[in-house]
Amino acid sequence: MPTQAWDEDAQVWFLTGSQALYGEKTLRQVAEQSQQIVETLAAQLPVPLVWRPVLTTADAIRRACLDATSSDECAGVVAWMHTFSPAKMWIGGLEALRKPLLHLHTQASISLPWSEIDMDFMNLNQAAHGDREFGYIQSRLGVARKIVAGHVSDPVVAGRVETWTRAALGWRAAQSLRLARFGDNMRNVAVTEGDKVEAERVFGFSVNTWGVNDLVAAVDAVPDGDADALAAQYDQAYDVVPELRPGGERRESLRYAARQELGLRSFL
Repeated sequence: MPTQAWDEDAQVWFLTGSQALYGEKTLRQVAEQSQQIVETLAAQLPVPLVWRPVLTTADAIRRACLDATSSDECAGVVAWMHTFSPAKMWIGGLEALRKPLLHLHTQASISLPWSEIDMDFMNLNQAAHGDREFGYIQSRLGVARKIVAGHVSDPVVAGRVETWTRAALGWRAAQSLRLARFGDNMRNVAVTEGDKVEAERVFGFSVNTWGVNDLVAAVDAVPDGDADALAAQYDQAYDVVPELRPGGERRESLRYAARQELGLRSFL
């Protein structure tokens, strides 16, 4: 079962690669089958898996990747080459993509129809060829990605995609994460801000320092009733030792911990 999504607005995009040479009839089948793949996977994911139109040109691929990068809702991209999609078409798009990427190496059919297989079937189902080509260009460009291989009906395969999705949601949350560092100091300085710059460059969040007195004021401003209510939630959610429960000799310590949590949340 999918886990609770951290953000109701978040979604993952599903990109299907092909090329115009296959013709309209085959591309319609590609679109239909890729939507079936999306339907199968979507039931296992914590956020919507949004199908995007089949990509057949370098311009369309680049535009789709730019759209994914600029979308506040898009937490990541799943890409699958249903048919052969010449991978040089993907260079501009992959270079423009700034969202987590999962390369799904799968097939529309779980097994081969040996009794009736023909060239039409072979022409339509070329994921083995297309995904190998796509894998090459990703490696050639040094693209960071997750690779999942297998049929999407396999719970193990769906589970691996679900795990990646949660990681992508974590990355998305980090882009707007608020971090405060209290009591920063300059002792034994070795370009103190260097790691903070790298953290913002790589992870997307900024770490800034605040005086401890600012936090003290926020904690002191927490109403007693709010602290009591949160402490009561602790009693329900955790196995609290007797001395920290109501009437216990250390109950005030738990109330103050609740006050600190509420103060930190209000400060952020």
